[in-house]
Amino acid sequence: MRCWAEININNLYSNIDEIQKIVPKEKIIAVIKADAYGHGMLKICDALIKKGIKNFAVATSDEALKIKELHNDIMVLILGPVENEYMDLIADKKIYFMVTDFEEIEFLEKTGTENSKTVDVFIKIDTGMGRVGFQENEAGQLNKILKNVKHINPIGIFSHFSSSDSDKEYTKLQERKFKAMCEKISSGIPSIRYRHLHNSFGTLKFQESIEDFVRAGIIIYGGVTDRETAPYKFKPVMSLFAKISYIKTLKEDSFISYGNTYLGKAGKTYATVSIGYADGVRRDLSNKGYVFYKGHKCEIVGRVCMDQLMILLPEELEGVAQKGDVVEFFGENIGVAEVAELCGTISYEILCGISQRVPRIYVEK
Repeated sequence: MRCWAEININNLYSNIDEIQKIVPKEKIIAVIKADAYGHGMLKICDALIKKGIKNFAVATSDEALKIKELHNDIMVLILGPVENEYMDLIADKKIYFMVTDFEEIEFLEKTGTENSKTVDVFIKIDTGMGRVGFQENEAGQLNKILKNVKHINPIGIFSHFSSSDSDKEYTKLQERKFKAMCEKISSGIPSIRYRHLHNSFGTLKFQESIEDFVRAGIIIYGGVTDRETAPYKFKPVMSLFAKISYIKTLKEDSFISYGNTYLGKAGKTYATVSIGYADGVRRDLSNKGYVFYKGHKCEIVGRVCMDQLMILLPEELEGVAQKGDVVEFFGENIGVAEVAELCGTISYEILCGISQRVPRIYVEK
């Protein structure tokens, strides 16, 4: 293999153990959307079930159906919008989805009348994320409608923090709004039994207000730093590796890679590595990223190409490096959050961006 992503299942389990210091595993909803943040949804789901996790969240109907096809005895909640044409099939598979506006309620009531079915749903409310969900001024009207529906069985209410990692006051505001809206919406409706609001950082930083579930995402995969999660410590589940394919020592100054953005120096040794932006190594890392190789951080020089990139070897590695040697882009030695910071983005995007042509190798060590 020219490059691969190593998925460490023991680190995955260690991260679940850290979350269990806050809530029991029965309260954990493992977020495995976007192919489990690039880690492989089905494999991660299998591993988490072995660990005792029974609740999962995805983003799309297709993701939910794939999971339910293999594991019919787990709870699956779709966090993203569900198209009307999918709702009947999703309900038949006992997959939970959210209702976000009055039009969806009207549609479910109409189709329920036609096929004599009742659908269990979660109510999504907007407490400050500004994405989807019933607004605060709609809570009273929603309560009245839900008391009179015949084919909808609301079993829970949830919302989503927007800034639990960075804005304490706004998160507290969302907590207060969530509690008030839940009380107004669920008043007189005993079927509404569940509430959940807390995402990964909400779980770590706002433990006093945790309700029935927490939705753990990035902390499950260890795409965080010790500084932002202390006193809890999460381990990287994915490590990205690639092999050196070519080594040269320049006889004279010479440009390296597209656009002549880097002038290689005579006497310096450079290596070509078999990975590029088509594999998920961001082009933003051109001339500023690095890899870990034989105890050294080696600079990425020139522009990252589609399938390859070049690195500068320090003097200590001149004459030592060989074709076929392996370098690490992120993992145990370089945190994915470090890479994300260099790219001006977040670790979620880096992990999700590792392309499908990069093989995933699952290990327990």
